Amino acid sequence: MEYSEELLTQIVQAGTLGYPLSKIMNIFDIKDDAKFKADFYDEKSVLWKSYKKGIDKSDFILDSKLFEIAKSGDLKAIEKYNLMKRNNLHDYNKEKNK
Repeated sequence: MEYSEELLTQIVQAGTLGYPLSKIMNIFDIKDDAKFKADFYDEKSVLWKSYKKGIDKSDFILDSKLFEIAKSGDLKAIEKYNLMKRNNLHDYNKEKNK
């Protein structure tokens, strides 16, 4: 299925907010479309890639902010940053070994 650049940009934005499929379909007036749903969960589709990009962009922004707070010496932020970093390295190693 073809999707407009405008809709894909909006899907990236919805991904940054972590919106579920039902909310996305309601906001953007997408009818109960089986193809849209299938594309949303298909990791090879441009729709899913746009949504995932939004999630990743949001993670990057929040992780960067957390890093800045941790650099100031905030112990809770340091603890959360280290946990986040370990999780990211774990994910990296899983991807590398596929």
